[in-house]
Amino acid sequence: MNAYRVTFSRVTHAEWGKLTTLRSTWVVLSAAALITVGLATAINWNVYRDPNAEVSPGALIAQTYLGIDVISLVLGVFGILMVTGEYGSGLIRATFAAVPRRVPVLWAKAAVLVLTAWPLMLLVCVFSLAAAALIVGPGVPLGDLPVRALLGAAVAPVASALIGLGFGAVMRHTAAAITVYVLVLLVLPALVQPALPDRIADDVLRFVPVAATQALYAVDSTNPFEMLAPGLAALTVAGWVLLALAAGSLAVWRRDP
Repeated sequence: MNAYRVTFSRVTHAEWGKLTTLRSTWVVLSAAALITVGLATAINWNVYRDPNAEVSPGALIAQTYLGIDVISLVLGVFGILMVTGEYGSGLIRATFAAVPRRVPVLWAKAAVLVLTAWPLMLLVCVFSLAAAALIVGPGVPLGDLPVRALLGAAVAPVASALIGLGFGAVMRHTAAAITVYVLVLLVLPALVQPALPDRIADDVLRFVPVAATQALYAVDSTNPFEMLAPGLAALTVAGWVLLALAAGSLAVWRRDP
């Protein structure tokens, strides 16, 4: 009987097969990698054409990872599609028939998403920084660049993808999930500033997902917007990810496919 028992490792193995055998997976991840490295190279090349441009680890990190927000949005949609694609095709019925407890399916998707996307984003962030360092020359030794910022830049898009996964499980419909994702993560923060008193708005804005993920890799002390400290930013991002996945788990558990 053990050979047919549904375990989390077997569910994860099945989800790994689903994700990695799709051509679209590698198209999206490859495009994200090329865009990240390309943007970092183009921005730094343009900035350092000016001989008076600031040469410092903070400036180099800020310019190199300026495109991370774009990649976070792309991977957020990718996370949504990991769930809504199955609802759209009807494959989710077969999935839940094979895994009647349902909730492990969502967490297995989350594990596979992290195992697939994070190593790639880490590699991409290293290449982006190396390309930037070559452009700026010996003015900023690679050893002076903060490792925390590099790791944070690799984590931010993956965290956004996990939040998107949770949104997808709650909404189940691709267009609706993407709309709500963009409204909550990008539009709502822009409305908080004018809707609240300045002091309260500044405190609230630091904890929204976009600002918290930016704080994971920000080192530019000239930024006029006060961000969370890296440790608190990591806890805040982890909280948003767990909240999104918990909401998705509740929706998957309570509703029929």
